[in-house]
Amino acid sequence: MNKCKNIVGKHSASTRLVYHHASGLFLLFVLTVLFFFCFSMPARAEDVSVKTLAVGKSYTIRGSAKVTTSKASVARVAEKANGSFKITARKKGRATLTLYDSDGTETGRVYLLVTSSGSFKYNTSSISLMAGKSKTAKATVQSGCKVKYSSSNTSVATVSSAGKIRAVSSGKATIRACVYYKNVLIKTWKKKVTVTCDLSTSTIKTLLTTALEPVGSTMYVWGGGWNEEDTGAGTEAVSIGVSAQWKKFFQQQTSSYDYRTTRYQIANGLDCSGYIGWCIYNILNTTDGNEGYVMKASKMASNFASRGWGTYKSASSVKDYKAGDIMSSSGHVWMVVGSCSDGSVVLLHSSPPGVRLAGTPSSSGNTSSEAVKLAASYMKNYYPDWYSKYPDCLVSSSYLSGYAQMRWSISGKSIMTDPDGYRSKTASAILKDLFAS
Repeated sequence: MNKCKNIVGKHSASTRLVYHHASGLFLLFVLTVLFFFCFSMPARAEDVSVKTLAVGKSYTIRGSAKVTTSKASVARVAEKANGSFKITARKKGRATLTLYDSDGTETGRVYLLVTSSGSFKYNTSSISLMAGKSKTAKATVQSGCKVKYSSSNTSVATVSSAGKIRAVSSGKATIRACVYYKNVLIKTWKKKVTVTCDLSTSTIKTLLTTALEPVGSTMYVWGGGWNEEDTGAGTEAVSIGVSAQWKKFFQQQTSSYDYRTTRYQIANGLDCSGYIGWCIYNILNTTDGNEGYVMKASKMASNFASRGWGTYKSASSVKDYKAGDIMSSSGHVWMVVGSCSDGSVVLLHSSPPGVRLAGTPSSSGNTSSEAVKLAASYMKNYYPDWYSKYPDCLVSSSYLSGYAQMRWSISGKSIMTDPDGYRSKTASAILKDLFAS
């Protein structure tokens, strides 16, 4: 028994010795292959770099046995006596410089961009904007490059992927334009933006006073206020004051006016988003032809909130209604004048037959609500020509359930204030003050 054990033990020791010897040979073989592979493989990703060069300028590459260019008309390569290579930019474009060692192995590449230094479109070092305004500060770069814009303070100014800077609230921000080629950052420009607020005209009262100007003399026209392409604000919606054509068209109509027969007569009246867009333009501008605010009704509340003008609530989250609130849905947009004690709301909107004051039913569904009575009273007394043709001032109960809300920030840091305290007043008190002015 003991003899058998000794035989087994000797055999096991011999086996282990052979195993370790084979393992060592295998490890040596693997290291040899890796060594050969590493020193014979082409340039790695990290050996690739990007360089920009202005036309006529040059730079020198040292430490290479040979340098070639993929496009001699863009970048010329000349070997100097000391073994370095002079690279000269000849014209705008792109060229790949390939570097080799003495045995012809590729050791690296340089993606060369021959271009101007690039700049923002505006030649000043900073931009001053009023809150609510925007400008495009586009960086000019070589074809093939990508520019990514960012703002250091989005509560002051935001910037789009196209370089459109939008002023949000008072303060200072820095807009950066980072230029990339093949995901490599090659240059960064900075532009300071100072945002100021002109709060003398942007008040809740001014907004409602402005919104009353087309009331009782402007028909609902499908596409009214839009441009010919139906993509945004038209001439009338980026003009200060009411259009004389609106009133002229109204005077030609009878009580049987049918908006379906006047579709896209865009200069003759306003549709719902054309009306709200016109109102916003007229409180933020003093001259014609600037950026407009006409867009799909469904986007208005969220778009205005995204500009930093106020807070957004989805339709299911709306709990109350205050003066100036912008309410939008997939098919309509309107503005709150104020609320009544029975839960009804007085509003301003453009809906067939046209721009007018209207009221919702009460929260219990009563169609003879306080809001309806108030709207009818003011339309009858102050817009008799309209009321004689179109006396209906009731809207459906869906106005109290199916609309998202944008409520203006009145902190003084954005574009709106409420020095008259309209947000805490009833619809009756607000109308009394508006029409007493």
